[in-house]
Amino acid sequence: MMTALHVIFGTVALAAAPAALLARKGGRWHARFGAAYMATMAVVLLSAGFLWQAKGHLFLLPLAAVSGYLVFNGYRNVVRHRRRVPDPFQDRVDIAAAGAAAAAGVAVAYLGGTASTPLMLSIKPALIGIGGIAVAFALNEVLGFLSPRLPLGWLLAHFASMIAGFISAVTAFVVINAHGVPMILRWLVPSALGASLIVGFTLASLRAGARRGRRVRVGTVGPAVSLPAVAPATPPRSPVGLG
Repeated sequence: MMTALHVIFGTVALAAAPAALLARKGGRWHARFGAAYMATMAVVLLSAGFLWQAKGHLFLLPLAAVSGYLVFNGYRNVVRHRRRVPDPFQDRVDIAAAGAAAAAGVAVAYLGGTASTPLMLSIKPALIGIGGIAVAFALNEVLGFLSPRLPLGWLLAHFASMIAGFISAVTAFVVINAHGVPMILRWLVPSALGASLIVGFTLASLRAGARRGRRVRVGTVGPAVSLPAVAPATPPRSPVGLG
């Protein structure tokens, strides 16, 4: 039963994420597909938390936690952007979630670093890399609460988190089903494609922000980048349908 739920909802999540990506940002269908993606991913990750025992792969448990945080963080960036008044309680929840994600990332990297079986040795670099990415995302959010957020940062953080969560789902699908492909490639190729998409979107958004005189920051932390004002400040539209 749990396996059937995992497969069915995973299939829906793999379809809903690209649909949300292609829909007009801020529009009705983007919100609907995004909500469907988050709901189905919640079922996928919850079921994965039970299925790891059947497979005997402990690393699937912290990986599910990392994936869940990435999707959650993408949603929370939108919520914080739309919030009109401070909410210390919600901020504490977000910080606690980031701390849990960092712990899960450390666990994934540790399992990779201490690998001894043939399977674990074959995916050791991937586990260490994924663990490091999880810690980086979590620290970025925690540090973001220590400095003011600038206009474009929430959008870049939202996109990066959602894409990273989607790539984790794609990776799980490929790892299980791409028989005959070396295991390390099953892990690394989706991550490389996802990273390229995130970098491309970030650079395109920064260029669009520069054309509109936006003062932006990549993600939610880091030094502000002052860009020359050449047009009224309006939200940039991405060339890949994300703006």
